[in-house]
Amino acid sequence: MNILILGLGHIGKALASELKALGHNVSGTTTTAEKVSALSELVDKVYVLKGQEGEKVAAAAEGADLVIVTVAPDVRKTRSKEEREQHYHQVLELSCQHAAAACPRVIFLSSFSVYGDGGPGDDPITELTPTGNHEEPSSKYYQAAERFVLQSPEGCVLRFPDMYGAPGDMDFPTRVKMALDYFGGKTVFSADAPLYAIHFADVVQAVLHSIKQNLNGVFNVCDNSRVPPSNQEVFSAICRAHQWPELSYLGQIKAPNRKISADKIAATGYSVQQSDPNTKWLES
Repeated sequence: MNILILGLGHIGKALASELKALGHNVSGTTTTAEKVSALSELVDKVYVLKGQEGEKVAAAAEGADLVIVTVAPDVRKTRSKEEREQHYHQVLELSCQHAAAACPRVIFLSSFSVYGDGGPGDDPITELTPTGNHEEPSSKYYQAAERFVLQSPEGCVLRFPDMYGAPGDMDFPTRVKMALDYFGGKTVFSADAPLYAIHFADVVQAVLHSIKQNLNGVFNVCDNSRVPPSNQEVFSAICRAHQWPELSYLGQIKAPNRKISADKIAATGYSVQQSDPNTKWLES
């Protein structure tokens, strides 16, 4: 199969290695010309482009049987709502719009932020739960990106929680410290939302599973066996352990306030393998 990976970051590179080992023809994209040489060792061809460049995406996807959209926003460009408005639109919505126009079979790595706080009720959040927080760019543009992918019956959207564990990725204490040092001790997230997290290796395996099983539609992907502690419980424990001041919570990017069900993808044979990295902070 001919596969284009839109975004050769940590997830994209890991996917490329796995897919090449399975015998697929894999090409990928980067926004940085200086990375082409190193990336060329992983894939058959590297294209330098941004997802909002429609003609370039179409050219890169010519002949592709599948496009995997792994692009993700740069946290350094998301400090204000205005920054998020422009950045999320370009990185998420336009990337998926152009990918979907170029190939009917697209897998998009989306986010639980599409649910907002999950709305009223106590029942677990499923793929049928209405989306929310429509004015916040994070939620709004993930939703818009999903709509382009799902216009085709072959489109597949995998909704993930916060990802961690990639080589060189920031661990959760580093993220808390960055909020203290660069964002005035404030975080855009809600205090009471369960801090769902998924290891990047489980993300890669979820995508590979979706390809193997030829999945289409929407799937929540997370640990289906438990509800994790809240943002505030984890971040406060990290602050106490490092003797840092407490964070304050702006609640601008709302996250689901209760259990998220991954029953749908579990029924296809997938389950996460990595344990929650934040449990240790509450045990210390």
